[in-house]
Amino acid sequence: MYRKLSIIIPIYNEFENVKKIINNLKNIDNIYEVIFSDASNDYKSKREIVEADRKNNSTVFKYVQSAKGRSIQMNEGYKHSNGDIVMFLHCDSIVEENFASKIIDSINKNVEFGCLSIYFDDSRLLMKICGYMSRRRAKNRKIAFGDQGMFFTRHMFELLGMFPEIALMEDYEMSIKAKKITDLKQIDSKIITSSRKYYSNKGIFNKGLLSFIGILKTMLDMQIFQYQYRKGISADNLYKRYYKN
Repeated sequence: MYRKLSIIIPIYNEFENVKKIINNLKNIDNIYEVIFSDASNDYKSKREIVEADRKNNSTVFKYVQSAKGRSIQMNEGYKHSNGDIVMFLHCDSIVEENFASKIIDSINKNVEFGCLSIYFDDSRLLMKICGYMSRRRAKNRKIAFGDQGMFFTRHMFELLGMFPEIALMEDYEMSIKAKKITDLKQIDSKIITSSRKYYSNKGIFNKGLLSFIGILKTMLDMQIFQYQYRKGISADNLYKRYYKN
């Protein structure tokens, strides 16, 4: 019987989002521990996490210092976890009150790898389409990304060798590896994820009516990068191009 859910959250200079995710998680049942793996260059987040742990009696909030890099931070957080189920959560996401119990229920029904049902915090049609396509991909292609709240049994995560410590696409690579040995289960619990990555670094396409072009550009870039990664383009190369864009 699986009972202990560890949530691992990589953070980098995300103080405001850290406060929001603590507030979101602090009163949710069936969470064993929340581990923040921090590569920030200030201590504001650490103080917030330590204070949350001091005030909260039901959930343990842990602070772990890590080298920078999302996959590195997630693996470092995992090494400090004790749960028999591990979930990796982005700190700019919000989860529903029932998510932890639904994860535990699904794992106890022989699910080894899963994700939540993603929606974006943006009501525009393109972002609704993007959320729908992400949910459809998880359901039909059995591929999840980090902003969908990926979770694993501890055994499965270790069998997969943890996240590959690469600059980009670590979640995609993990899904590809997992797909070869188990089925992804997308559970019926919403995760509301920030749409900020669809707007950052898009220049004039980040403003007003032109913002839909920025969204389309990001959606297209993601499809191209997945294809190129499958064809052998390195994660480092894709990372440089992604952040150049």
